[in-house]
Amino acid sequence: MPDWFRLLPDAGHRLQMNLRPGDVSRFWTPSAESGAVLAERRRWLAETPRRYLSILPEGEAGVCEAIRLIAPRPMTAEQAATSLEPDWILLSGDGLRSHPVMGGAVIFPSGWALEDKLGRPLHEVHGPVPGLQGRLGGQISTFLTRLAPGAAWERDNWGLAADPALNHHPAVPIRRLGGDAELRTTWLRLEQQFLTRLPATGTILFGIRVSNHRLDHLAAIPGLASRLQLALETMSGEMARYKGLDTARRALIAELRGEK
Repeated sequence: MPDWFRLLPDAGHRLQMNLRPGDVSRFWTPSAESGAVLAERRRWLAETPRRYLSILPEGEAGVCEAIRLIAPRPMTAEQAATSLEPDWILLSGDGLRSHPVMGGAVIFPSGWALEDKLGRPLHEVHGPVPGLQGRLGGQISTFLTRLAPGAAWERDNWGLAADPALNHHPAVPIRRLGGDAELRTTWLRLEQQFLTRLPATGTILFGIRVSNHRLDHLAAIPGLASRLQLALETMSGEMARYKGLDTARRALIAELRGEK
């Protein structure tokens, strides 16, 4: 289970890296929901393959090395895209080029499209996130440049959604949170993220495992509702708009306070 109290600290909302040592085997091992997750991955990739799987020529060697690390057996990129639950992205290990995106399999994105990020340096990829480049851009660049081959790290990121769908690609119609949001019809969308540098190519492997958790269930965990309320109350207006929470958070905060 995720460490919800680490994800939602007893402090105001702010951007932070919050890295911790990672475990390659644990992160890429199938979960209890593996069958349903992989079936959905197969469905989306078969429907629009170029939308969800794309690799630049310079990224092909890194993809082969990544698959050898994270897959249980030899397989193609297409097979890895539908045999592994997490999404995976390959970044160049070249810090002088700001670690451009070289490819990946991103079937469950959170409101962004791999095809829009391909070949772009990381500071441009992070550009839409309010305050991220100014607050953490330098730290992220330094961390990736100094990342030792074979070392693994993990971190978590979260948002809220009006449905438990895994695929939130911009081209896929999804429900949006609004002023009528309720805890029982809102899900915390958790991204568990994984980072390592591959020793042979120097490519950086970035994994993202997405899961959804109903907000009323989380609010029932003793001590967690107040932390969620604090995060929503202290989130900047710009960040709330970016996360699609600007019209929903007032209603959610009221329910967390017991006013609804």
